[in-house]
Amino acid sequence: MSSSMRADALHNPFFFSVHMMIGIMVPKIESDVLVLGSGGAGLRAAIEAEANNLSVVVVSKAPIGMNNATVVSAGGFRAAIEGLTPQDLFKDTIEVGKGINDTRLVEVFAKESGDRVLELKHFGVDMRIHQGGISVGDIPGLRGLALTKPLVNYARSHGIRFSENVIITKLLINESIISGAIGYDAQNDQPIIFSAKAVVLATGGAGALYKRTDCPLRTTGDGYSLAYKAGAKLQDMEFVQFHPFGLAEQNAPPYLVRGPIREKGHIINSLGEDIPKKHKITARPLGTKSRDLLSRAMMIEILEGKGIDGAVFLDATELFKRAGLQDEEEWFSTTHYVFFRDKLKAAERPLRIAPICHFCMGGVSIDEYCNTGVPGLYAAGEVVGGIHGANRHGGNALTDIIVFGARAGAAAAEYAKKRNKVLLPNEIETTERERYVTLREREASKKGNPREIMTRLRETMWLKVGILRDELKLQSALSDITNLKKAVPRLYATSGRMMIEALEVLMALEVAEMICRAALKRTESRGAHYRTDYPMMDNLWMKKIIISRNADGEMQLRA
Repeated sequence: MSSSMRADALHNPFFFSVHMMIGIMVPKIESDVLVLGSGGAGLRAAIEAEANNLSVVVVSKAPIGMNNATVVSAGGFRAAIEGLTPQDLFKDTIEVGKGINDTRLVEVFAKESGDRVLELKHFGVDMRIHQGGISVGDIPGLRGLALTKPLVNYARSHGIRFSENVIITKLLINESIISGAIGYDAQNDQPIIFSAKAVVLATGGAGALYKRTDCPLRTTGDGYSLAYKAGAKLQDMEFVQFHPFGLAEQNAPPYLVRGPIREKGHIINSLGEDIPKKHKITARPLGTKSRDLLSRAMMIEILEGKGIDGAVFLDATELFKRAGLQDEEEWFSTTHYVFFRDKLKAAERPLRIAPICHFCMGGVSIDEYCNTGVPGLYAAGEVVGGIHGANRHGGNALTDIIVFGARAGAAAAEYAKKRNKVLLPNEIETTERERYVTLREREASKKGNPREIMTRLRETMWLKVGILRDELKLQSALSDITNLKKAVPRLYATSGRMMIEALEVLMALEVAEMICRAALKRTESRGAHYRTDYPMMDNLWMKKIIISRNADGEMQLRA
């Protein structure tokens, strides 16, 4: 290279970044236990592992404890306390899950729920205890921050290390045993390697694969893809929950409507017909026991032209007019109530609501100790399948992540104690570095823009793999995904943030295909999975659909 070319390169950020990436040493971070994800499951796992006197590192794609499903949750835990027995919790969970739950996991969940949620006080979590559970937080849309923030503070005070703004792209395996992970550090624009004796996968779900969702936009299913490529099995991927009470007002965020407003208001179509009554939906509370049925009914009304701009109505005007009644006093003092009263004028007019993608019941198959079947790899939280079956009961998600987060951390710690020093696979630095450099050096084109690809994928998933499914839609969705994969060789990235988006796309397309193929294979309707061409629940389908990778690297499904 001539001196003039070198001078030009120094003033060319793209050229300089690519060649710095080629020449630098890749950072390596060692730990006994590596936790992927800093939501409730990951933080609880990390705390439990560290309690075993082991070194722990938590990796997060976002700032630690932020931009995850825990933070934006309603802050409610359903647990066997204050009058709700483990037997009742078990029964309700199986009933709402339409009987396809993994009963071993549900037994653990129900039995340990009470002690685990009350234990959160020890970690600095302020809670309100009530019949059948606890609740935390009071910031609309960010209640879960009252859980993650204390857990982060507790973890930091106990020496747990954090690595944020890092997307993990591959789990490292040496001699069939997990030995760590490799990823991309967006802040420093370089690959990064983590070696560990055990890994806990707590990366959350894939709600952001859908156009309309209340999940953070970074929840695109990374963990499913990582586990699948590492040799783990997945199950129940067809079961994606849509919450019926998604706010659909113009210029308002897609908050979930909560409190008495959704149970005591009237859900009506544009003709004024009561939708739950019309569709014979009787299981109450609607927001916890009938999410699948009500979402389906609302979407049918919308598609039949009895909605407005893709939404129906929640009329709670009478409820707001009588604000202050004793049985509703607590809710009327919340910031959530004030938002609906003052910002949305809910006392003066019906609100527009529409279903919204909320939770993935499917995921990595585990045993009761969170073992994935891949030596050294454990999983907890929404990335796991089997606990909630075909549909999740409201309030069970946060309890799930605490119960199984603790179990995963303990099991990973026990495994790590028995291992010697980790040996990393050869040539991983070169392979991963070349991958990032290739994305940077590609010529920018509209067809290879990761944001454009993800937008098209979300549209496909919403329209064809959403609440109402049939064979033609699902086959069309698979065709769309195949076409989107053709853009992968042109995929490019020009910045740290865009690099994360490009790497997300590669995993998201794979996860979307899993959901489509599982939904196509299950020729019945059960829970959140509704096939208009197979509208009845079929006892012959009281079985799971297992997804794995065969010896040729191809996706295979078996029931």
